Amino acid sequence: MNRKGKFIISLDFELLWGMRDKETVETYGKNILGVRDVLPKMIRAFEDNNVKGTFATVGFLFASNKDELIKNIPKNKPQYLDENLSPYLKYLDSVDENEEVDKFHYASDLIDLLRKYPNQEIASHTFSHYYCLEKGQTVDDFRSDIMAAINIALVKGVAIKSLIFPRNQVNEDYLECIKELGISSY
Repeated sequence: MNRKGKFIISLDFELLWGMRDKETVETYGKNILGVRDVLPKMIRAFEDNNVKGTFATVGFLFASNKDELIKNIPKNKPQYLDENLSPYLKYLDSVDENEEVDKFHYASDLIDLLRKYPNQEIASHTFSHYYCLEKGQTVDDFRSDIMAAINIALVKGVAIKSLIFPRNQVNEDYLECIKELGISSY
C-alpha cells in the first residue's frame, strides 16, 4: 500500500484589502509590506521542497494602477448593511494611483512572480474580498464579483479554478454559481 501523502498549503493573498475594515496603513502597514519580502522566499522554499501552494488572491491585486482597478469593478456591487465592509464606498478613494507608490493595494508584480512557478496555484479570494454571509449582498452581486475576479486574472494569463471564501464565509447557496463559472474547488 502506498502511504505517500500530499501536502498543500492554502494562503490568503490579500494585502490590505483583507484587513482594511479592521486595520489601517498606520496600524498594519508594516505587516503588509512584509508580504513583499516573505512571498518570494516562501515560493522558493515551496519549490525547493516540492510543496504545492494555493495563493487565494484578491482580484484587486491584479491591477497595477487605479484606472485598471476601476475599469474592472463589477456593475453589481454588494450593498452591505455595514458600509465599513464595502471597499467601493469611501475606501477606494484612499487608494493611490499605482503600484509604484501604493504597495498596500496592488501586487501585479508578485502575481507575475507566482505565475513563473507552475506548482503554485493562483486561486481567487474573490475580486473585492467579498463577504458572502453579510446582510445586504446577493447571489447576483457575488456572481458579478467572481466574474470580475476571473476576468482580471484572465487578462494576466491566469485561469481561476479554485476559490477560498474570505473569512471562511461559505454561503452554500453560492456553490452552484461558482461551479457554473468554472471553479472546481473551494
